[in-house]
Amino acid sequence: MTRGIRTERHPARALMAAVATVLAVSLTGPAATAAPDTAPANRATATLRCSMRTTAPLTFSPAVSAGPRTVTARGTVNLNECTSPNGRRKNIRSGALTVRGSGRATCTRVTGVRGSATITWYSGPGRTGRVVGRSSVAPASAGVGGYTPLDSFLSGRITSGPMAGQHIAGRAAPTTNVSSCHGRGLSSVGLRGTATVS
Repeated sequence: MTRGIRTERHPARALMAAVATVLAVSLTGPAATAAPDTAPANRATATLRCSMRTTAPLTFSPAVSAGPRTVTARGTVNLNECTSPNGRRKNIRSGALTVRGSGRATCTRVTGVRGSATITWYSGPGRTGRVVGRSSVAPASAGVGGYTPLDSFLSGRITSGPMAGQHIAGRAAPTTNVSSCHGRGLSSVGLRGTATVS
C-alpha cells in the first residue's frame, strides 16, 4: 500500500483508516467499483450479503500509536445472516474470515500493507452445517470510499475458491473505544458492519 489517508479533524476516523489499512488483507484485491448499498441495482445483483462482526477484538502487535512502526494485525471476523440476492449462493449462510496482515502504521496513516486472508463458508447459520468451501483474498493496491475511511480498505477481490474473481466490499465501524491511540496506543479493536460479494 503506497497511499495513506489523513483526516486530522476526525482523529477516531483517521485511526480507523490506519487500523483498517493494516487489516486491508481481510477484504482486499483490485478496487471495487462501488461500495455496498450505494445503489438498488447493487443490492439486487449481489451474489452474497452478510452482516459482519468480531466476537473477539482484532489484535495489533505492537500497538498502533502516534509514532510510525511496523504493526502486525491478526484476527477473525464472523460473517452472519448471509443471503444471496441473485440466488446464486443460497447454500451459504455464514462464514469466518481469518486475517493476518502487516504495515507501517500510525494513528492517521498506514503504508506498505502485506498479508493474506481466508474465508471459510458454511451451509448453516453461525458457522454450523457443512463447509461449503474456502475463498482466498489478496492485498489490494487501492480501496473504495464509504461511510468512514475504514470502508476504503474493506474492499477487494476473491482470488480463489467460491466466488473467485468477484468483488467483495465491506462497511464497518469500531465497537470498542479507539481514543487511546494517541496516548497509550491501540492494541485491539472490535468491528461490526456488512460485507457484500458481487
